[in-house]
Amino acid sequence: MSPAPVRGRPPRDLEAPRDLARGWYVAERSTRVGRRPRPAVVAGTEVVVWRTGDGAAVVMDRFCPHQGAALELGRVVDGDLRCAFHHWRFDGEGTCVAAPSTRRVPRGTTARVHPSWEGLGYVWTWRGSAEPEYPPPDFPHLGPAAPAHRRYRFAFDTNATARRVLENGFDLPHFPVVHGIAGDLRLTWDAEENKHTMGARITTDSIALPAPLDRRPGGLGRLCLHLRSTPSYQVLTFELDDRPVAHELLAVTPVARDRTTMHGWTVVPRAGGLLGSAPVFWAYRLQHWWGTRADLRIYRDAEETDGSINTPDDEGVLRFRQFHRHWTGAAMRDTTRERRRIDEGKSG
Repeated sequence: MSPAPVRGRPPRDLEAPRDLARGWYVAERSTRVGRRPRPAVVAGTEVVVWRTGDGAAVVMDRFCPHQGAALELGRVVDGDLRCAFHHWRFDGEGTCVAAPSTRRVPRGTTARVHPSWEGLGYVWTWRGSAEPEYPPPDFPHLGPAAPAHRRYRFAFDTNATARRVLENGFDLPHFPVVHGIAGDLRLTWDAEENKHTMGARITTDSIALPAPLDRRPGGLGRLCLHLRSTPSYQVLTFELDDRPVAHELLAVTPVARDRTTMHGWTVVPRAGGLLGSAPVFWAYRLQHWWGTRADLRIYRDAEETDGSINTPDDEGVLRFRQFHRHWTGAAMRDTTRERRRIDEGKSG
């Protein structure tokens, strides 16, 4: 008799990611979540993702609280997740509702369930605090009311931290060096609307293509990249002469220390003229892949610095890092320590 197949073995030598920000992270693609629980790793924590009887997605700690069996070896029975080891069953809230191998269920037995939300083709989970502190992403360009468009999904793995991936869009000097975007690039900041979002626009009056592709006098026209970023995901819009040519949702999932998955959607509106044509869509998709690969090549061997050497052009990155730090555990510990020091000073 052949042994039963073992499904999904996430790495066990996990370390918590550096600079983990409290936020929404992708746990799994929606189409991959069904009646069989699937293992995943989010922010150094091993979880399983499964669906209850009514179809709701659940993100739960991977190991059974009874004797530690991997729950992806179990199955969903009558809407509950049943462990393969002793057939203990857990509902979508993590409560143990049956333990047939024992006389009674020990009082208070639960499996930890993480806050989750399903939308935009993914199951997301909140990490970093007990309750979500800001909403999951709003990306109406994939909604039923969105204009006609072409779209594609992307996913890349990198050794970079999640913070480095997100700050890249605010790194003004890297655009001409890494991506060949020539011109007088300018960075302007959006007015702050809430504490969990920061936005900026990077513009240039004219963007040129290499000869012989550039046949338009003065280049392609005014280019604008609009970024709206939370500590864990971004929405980007690319405009040419004030006309949106692409929208992107960029999500980052910190897996373990210096291991991140970056994934999301690109949506290109259908419209008349050359910019709305299929050849331009595929050219944009190729450029996106090529540009991302160029960034990944840099990420692969990059190291964190102490942050002491900067120029005025680094304003975008430095401002994002300050924003991101407010959402990390390190910032919370520093704030608590400072408050304790002040209180001790008052009592003294």
